[in-house]
Amino acid sequence: MTRPFLAVSLLLVSVFIAYSLARYLSEANEGVLNADSVFRLTGLKSLIALEVLLPIALYIGFIVGLGRLYSDWEVVAFRASGISELRLMLPALFVAALVAIATSFLSLVIRPWAYTQLYDTEAQAEAGTDLTTLPTGQFHALASGGRTVFVGERDADDAEMHRVFLRRGKGEELEVVSATSGELHEAAQGDDHTLELKNAVIYKQGKDGREMLAALGELTVKVPGFEPDEVGYKTKAAATADLLHSEEPKDQAELQWRLSNAVSALLLAGVALPLGRTRPRSGRYARIIIAAVIYAVYYNVLGIVRSGVEQGSLEHLWWAPLGLAALLATVLLLQRRVGI
Repeated sequence: MTRPFLAVSLLLVSVFIAYSLARYLSEANEGVLNADSVFRLTGLKSLIALEVLLPIALYIGFIVGLGRLYSDWEVVAFRASGISELRLMLPALFVAALVAIATSFLSLVIRPWAYTQLYDTEAQAEAGTDLTTLPTGQFHALASGGRTVFVGERDADDAEMHRVFLRRGKGEELEVVSATSGELHEAAQGDDHTLELKNAVIYKQGKDGREMLAALGELTVKVPGFEPDEVGYKTKAAATADLLHSEEPKDQAELQWRLSNAVSALLLAGVALPLGRTRPRSGRYARIIIAAVIYAVYYNVLGIVRSGVEQGSLEHLWWAPLGLAALLATVLLLQRRVGI
C-alpha cells in the first residue's frame, strides 16, 4: 500500500506544480511577476495543497494495494494460514494515522504560515511591477489594493506612454485616473517614483460616499504598485490559535476546514479498506471508478457546507465527515453480514 501511496503522491504533486507554474508564468509574461516570485509562489501553493493531496494519495494507494492482495489470491492464502484480515489491516491503519498526523500539522501550522508568505510575496511582486515593461494594449489587474493598470502605447525611445488608465480601490474608497499621455520618472529611492500625466481626468469616491471629479492639464502622482500595500488580516493566513477565539463565520469555517483535513484522511483510508476488497482475478483497479465518485461527492459536499458556514447559514461543516462515516459504517456492516 505504501508504494502506490508514494507514487500517487508524487504524481499529484507534480501535476499541481505544473498547473501552478502555468498559471504564474502567464502572469510573468504580462510583467506582473518575476522569475523568483513565480518559483516561490509555486512552491508555497504546492505546500498548501499537500493537506488535500496526501489524503487523496492515501485513499488511492490503499485501494490499489488492497486490490492487488485480493485479486492475486494473497488474502485467501493469508486466511488459509490463520492470519486474519484485521491483522493485515493494522499496518495500513498505522500508515493512515501517520498521514493524518502529517495532514493535521500541514493544516494547523504550515497552512497559515505558507499563506502569510504567499500574500507577502504577491504584495512585493506587485509592488515591483514596472509600468515601463508592462505589455501595452491590455488591462492588468493586480490583486493587492484592487489595482488595474492600462497603457495603450509606449514610445520605444523614451518612457512616454499614451492612453494611461490607473484604478485603485480599497474598501469603499475608489480612485480612477486617466490621461492622454504620461511619463514615468524613477528616483533613487523606491518610494519616490512619480508619473507626470497630461490632460488627466481624476475621479475619487470617499468612504462617506462623496464624489470628486476633476480635469487637469497636468497631474503628478505616485505610481501605484511601487509601494507594497499592507496585507492586513487574512483568514487563511491567521494563526490557528487566533481562529479559536474568533466568532466570525469565515474564521470558524477556516478553523473547521483545518481540523477536518486530518479527519478526512482517516475516513478516506477507512473507506478504502472495503473498496479494496475485490474478487479474485477481478483486477486491482476494479473499484477505482466507484472510489472516484465517492471522493468527488464527499469533497463537493464538504465545499458546500463550508460555504454555508462562511455565510452563517450553518454552524459547522461536520455534516460531510459524519455522512462519510455513516457510509463507511453501513458498508462494513453489510460486508460483515454477507461475508464478503
